[in-house]
Amino acid sequence: MLLHHMEDLRDLTTKMCALNGRDERVPEEVIGDRVLPTLMQAQHHAQHAHLQSTSDRVWDGGGPFWMAAKVGLTWQQLQNELVFLRQCIEADLEKRLFVFVEPKKVDLFAELDKIWGAVLTAIPDSKTDIEDGVLAYMVELNTATVFHMMRVAEYGLRILAKKMRVSVALVHRGHILPIDYAEWEKVITAIKNKIDQKRQQLSMGPKRQAQLEKYSDAADHCTFMKDIWRNTVSHARKPYNNTEALEVYERVRDFMKFVAKEFA
Repeated sequence: MLLHHMEDLRDLTTKMCALNGRDERVPEEVIGDRVLPTLMQAQHHAQHAHLQSTSDRVWDGGGPFWMAAKVGLTWQQLQNELVFLRQCIEADLEKRLFVFVEPKKVDLFAELDKIWGAVLTAIPDSKTDIEDGVLAYMVELNTATVFHMMRVAEYGLRILAKKMRVSVALVHRGHILPIDYAEWEKVITAIKNKIDQKRQQLSMGPKRQAQLEKYSDAADHCTFMKDIWRNTVSHARKPYNNTEALEVYERVRDFMKFVAKEFA
């Protein structure tokens, strides 16, 4: 967009120079409405991407192009400055490494709040791993995607455990473990044991029975994820490809939406 704005300005300078106005001063309204905003945009991107030559040229504390614009430029001078600025940008960009991201993958991040909105609201602590998982998938770090998605799923597992009040069942070497430090297998087993205990209660009504079925379904999801992905990615047993990473992403997304809706 910056280069587009610069090209529009350059077209204007070319037109004015062709009309024998090359030595005329650029009107103040053009400087204020178009030139300075473009230089501010260039300065922002130069600082953000560490484009040193570009930054030096447009720096509002003393960059040559900025100072010339503030003092006043002819149309020919403005045209020359735009050409030189473009050369600075291109020279700086040649020193940078860029990664191409498929548009459909960009949408996953651009629409993160829409796709994961319910989860982010109900389970805000999961946000960092959700973002990291999506970013990893965007740049084809597929195994990293699986790793972060398993961390996301663990937030859901902890919520299930806390809802079922299974912390007293998480014992390691005689000590009660906090849910955050217990192994998936222990947590899932404790949840399922709790569900079985509840089912044996004679006074259970249809509403409570339906609720337990939801807990049971969620626990089964956790067992599946643990056996298929969590153990494998945690112990470096295999790398994952793009298709597998997307499958994990979608499974965890659906699981977390279910947890956010029913239990969080």
